[in-house]
Amino acid sequence: MLGHATECEMDAQGRILLSGPLRQHAKLEKGLMLVGQLNKFEIWSDVEWHTQIAEDIEIGSSADFAADALNDFSL
Repeated sequence: MLGHATECEMDAQGRILLSGPLRQHAKLEKGLMLVGQLNKFEIWSDVEWHTQIAEDIEIGSSADFAADALNDFSL
């Protein structure tokens, strides 16, 4: 087990039932996002996912962030 990771079984229709504590931790209510991460996937609340993406875009578009990140870059 890693963090809040939990093994889940699929039912005959290919559905996965997430436990109550996992649904609460991920703030899952109605809509959700299934996000591929190389060899695994993550289930996010659609609201939380869009909030995270907006924050990432804001950070990534910051000129200071880009300049600082490139200062230490070398090949």
